[in-house]
Amino acid sequence: MMRSRVVSSLIVDRIRAKPELKPVEIIHEFKDYYAGINRFRRVFVSFGGCIAGFQYCIPLLFIDVTFLKSKYKGQLLCASGKNGNQGFYPLAFGVVDSETEENWTWFLQHLASILLPMGRVVTFFSDRNQGLLNAMGFVFPGWPHSYYYYHLKQNLISKYPKSGYGKLLQDRVINLFSRCAYAVTEEEFKVAMDELVIVGSSKVKAFISDLSRDHYANAFFKGMRYGEMENSLAESFNNWVGVFRDLPVLPLIEGIRQKLMVLNSQRRIEAEKWTTVLCPEMETRLCENAEAGRTWAVRRSNCIVFEVFADYYVMVDLEQRTCSCRLWQIDDFPCTHAVATILAKRDSVYDYVECYYKTDFFRKAYESPIFPIPDIGKGLGSNGSTAGVVLPPITKRPAGRPPTKRIKVFGEFKRPLKCSRCSVAGHNRKTCKAII
Repeated sequence: MMRSRVVSSLIVDRIRAKPELKPVEIIHEFKDYYAGINRFRRVFVSFGGCIAGFQYCIPLLFIDVTFLKSKYKGQLLCASGKNGNQGFYPLAFGVVDSETEENWTWFLQHLASILLPMGRVVTFFSDRNQGLLNAMGFVFPGWPHSYYYYHLKQNLISKYPKSGYGKLLQDRVINLFSRCAYAVTEEEFKVAMDELVIVGSSKVKAFISDLSRDHYANAFFKGMRYGEMENSLAESFNNWVGVFRDLPVLPLIEGIRQKLMVLNSQRRIEAEKWTTVLCPEMETRLCENAEAGRTWAVRRSNCIVFEVFADYYVMVDLEQRTCSCRLWQIDDFPCTHAVATILAKRDSVYDYVECYYKTDFFRKAYESPIFPIPDIGKGLGSNGSTAGVVLPPITKRPAGRPPTKRIKVFGEFKRPLKCSRCSVAGHNRKTCKAII
């Protein structure tokens, strides 16, 4: 333990030479120079099999964070993609001491070293954590970035009472905000937004003024979201690794590796049995789109442009892969009008479907295995040397009982208990006293 006299004698010459140094800078310099102990700070992990396979997945990444529950605490940062069968695809994760802009920048810079050599632009999804947003703009400037719609909706819900007239107003506001987010044209967005501002008054105006429509509204989003709006895939990864969150860092990483190794192997075996051109989920969706437009009238304008009459007229351009309903552009998958047009032209529908929805791309995504690491449990070397041993981080136990559940996003609430016998909220079937 160094007392103030010793510390001052060590830094006095440095301060005299550079008197404009701030106290926080002095502390950082001192710690970097004199406190060089070999303690764990943070780690980034991405397995070679996942990196090789991500090139065959939909170009989306869901960024999220969850807290760890071991005695060393910390945060688990994750970046999960999406495969062609609509399943989550863990690409990378990291363990850090806290969720700060510095740690997010460090994590995203490592992620960039994976993504940039692939030569394709990826659309990011995240919440509105300011440190993450700053880091994203620094590491991936100009890349498409969407906010999670669910988080935005919960923030808006929190501004209204949960009962009486407040609840009715809340429901109407959320319905209008949903129309704004999912509107496919700027005109639809404007109509819904004007009504939303009138109904929601000053609360909505304050909320909207702090929210860029380029990051949440379909009509204005600059990039491809492939039909995604929510954070379900990020939450899937958090739930998937939840059983390991009580473990220290090394067992946590090894647990995730083992589970990921088995998952990739199971999906590889499963895909070998598929006989369809598209992944099963997308094949089903394509068949549903074909059935929906089976009776529609399709008229040719030229060899690539067609008019489709369903309940209204739309224009389909097969060369540009666009439809005036804009769902083909938003989802990057042929809409019902497009499928009707392709079938009427007697082309193969599969020629108009992106390759990452196809079975052969799914198989390539899981072609490279994640290998076992048989010596992961070894501690000291055979000679008993402690060289290279990383000490655990220094943590301070916070006051109060440690949390065991995830801290909810601002405004997020638990679904109320509802009786399955009488359908009344507030109790369950076992304690129900209603006369049926």
